[in-house]
Amino acid sequence: MNETLVAHLTMEDENKVEPEYLKGFNEGYTIAQYQPDLAEKLASIDSDFIRLVGFKDGRNQYQKEQERERLPLWLKGDPTSSSRSILTKSKDRDIEPDKD
Repeated sequence: MNETLVAHLTMEDENKVEPEYLKGFNEGYTIAQYQPDLAEKLASIDSDFIRLVGFKDGRNQYQKEQERERLPLWLKGDPTSSSRSILTKSKDRDIEPDKD
């Protein structure tokens, strides 16, 4: 089973996924990883076949992960943690010290 798909599913959802969809998802992810041109050609097929739908979703998942890998580190992290560090750095900068 593809770890990426499993990571996005709860135990209940995992039992609901059709085996053909899951096969297609894993194939789409793997083929996109090693043969992106072939994956693109296969994804261009117009069909509602469940395995092909899974294939397209797997390919899209791989592409999203690759796009995320290209982001700078400050865009990859937890958005709440980076906003906290910005607030901490600028905290009390506008307050002048007492001149007593």
